[in-house]
Amino acid sequence: MPLLGLGVGARSYTSVLDYMCGSVKPSAAEVADYIARARNHELAPVTGFELTGEEIVRKRLVLDTFDLDLSELDRFGYQKHAAEFEPVLDAAESNGLIHRLGRRVQLTPKGFKYRDVLSWMFYSGSVKDLDREYYENLHAANKRARKNMGATPVRITGIDLREREGAA
Repeated sequence: MPLLGLGVGARSYTSVLDYMCGSVKPSAAEVADYIARARNHELAPVTGFELTGEEIVRKRLVLDTFDLDLSELDRFGYQKHAAEFEPVLDAAESNGLIHRLGRRVQLTPKGFKYRDVLSWMFYSGSVKDLDREYYENLHAANKRARKNMGATPVRITGIDLREREGAA
């Protein structure tokens, strides 16, 4: 089922699209324009992207692991990328975050608690890069953050895997 984001800064999702009809931090003029376009039934996406088969699989792993039949993902290429996903699922199972019932995976109560951490493990490098770029740009545009935190934004984990991989 599609998720319709309401408002100039909202994101909307279908099973194959991720898009916005405005910007993240709209100006007053952009809000007024959005309202006028909404009244005239003229809203249209201004930014977004179509999900590839791999990104559809990743999205389902991120959002639906509470109860997901992996065989449903085969049509989007799960098997092609299984060597990347299965070790994460194996680790999640061995740490008590998921149960496996055949090809069905289900989060445990502990898995629900750490769902955000587990979800991050399924993000692609390109999505992680886009996420990093987005938050670095927010930091760069925020004078108060730069003053209080410095010019270089602090990463959530403090670990940049690209640097780590280069050192190996």
